Amino acid sequence: MVVGLPLALLLAGEAEWQADRSADSTTAVELRGQEDPFRGLWTRYERRQEGDPLRFWYFHGDGKGLYRYGRVGLANTHSYDYSYECPQPQRCQLSLRFRKSGSTLETQATLTQDGGGQQTLRFADDPYEPGARYRRVESDLDFTAVASAWTGPARDGQLGDRIWIDYRNYATGGAGFAMYQLSASAIDGRGVGWFHRGDFDDWSTESLTYRVVGDQIELFFDLREEPNVTRFRLDEGAQGRVLELESDPRDFWATHRYSDGGRSFGAAAFAPVLALPVVTREEKRSLD
Repeated sequence: MVVGLPLALLLAGEAEWQADRSADSTTAVELRGQEDPFRGLWTRYERRQEGDPLRFWYFHGDGKGLYRYGRVGLANTHSYDYSYECPQPQRCQLSLRFRKSGSTLETQATLTQDGGGQQTLRFADDPYEPGARYRRVESDLDFTAVASAWTGPARDGQLGDRIWIDYRNYATGGAGFAMYQLSASAIDGRGVGWFHRGDFDDWSTESLTYRVVGDQIELFFDLREEPNVTRFRLDEGAQGRVLELESDPRDFWATHRYSDGGRSFGAAAFAPVLALPVVTREEKRSLD
C-alpha cells in the first residue's frame, strides 16, 4: 500500500489555501516550460467560510492526485492516478483512474491563462460538475516538509497536537481508519481538530473544536453544530499510548480506543501505527 502522498495531504488538507484574486476574463495562451502543466491545486470556489461549497483538484506532479468535494468543514476526498499528453500547450488529453472505485476517465483538458496570470482548467467531460471551471491557486504548504514534520513523542498527559488513530485490516479484505487529529490546545484546554474516516484511497474529513476539562473532552463538530462530551483516559502500553473515549460520538457513543499516531500534521510518526499487528477478537478477549 502506498501511503505517503495521501497521508501527507490528509494531514495538511485542512489548512487554508489562499487564492489570488484576478480578472475573470481569460484568453488561451501557451503554457510552456512546465514539466507537468496540471501540477498544483485547482479550486472551483474561492470562498472558504465555514459551510461554503468546496471542490478542488490537486495534481501532485508525479501522476498522483486528489479530488475533494463537499463543504468547508465537512468534505470527502478521492485519490486518483493520472497521465496526460499535450499535442498543444493549452489542450491536453488527460487520463484519470480513481483508486477506490477503479473507474477511469479519458477527457480533453483545456488550460487557459488571463492577462493577470490567473490560470484556469476545464474538462470536456467533467466527472463531477459538467462545465465547471477551476482556478489554479498558489499554496503556501510544503508537502515534503509536512510529510517529515514529526519531531518526537508527546509529553506525558498531552492530548492535543496529536493524531489518535484506529487503523485495522478487515477480514473481508482491505483496511481502514478512524482518526482524531487534534491541534495543540491553548492554556484553557481549547483547540481545533478534524475527524477523518476511510482509507488511504478515499476518506471523509469533518472539522471540530475541542476543550479538555479534567478527565473530560468536549467535542463540537462545526458544520453539524453538534456538541458532545465524553470522559477519556490515556493508557500506556507495550505498543505506545492509547486514548480511550468512553462515549465516542463518531462510533455511535460506544467506547472506542485510538493509538497515538504521532504529532499532528506529521506523517513520519504514522509508520509505526501501520506496522502494528492487527488484534483479533479472540486476542482482545484474552487481553480484557
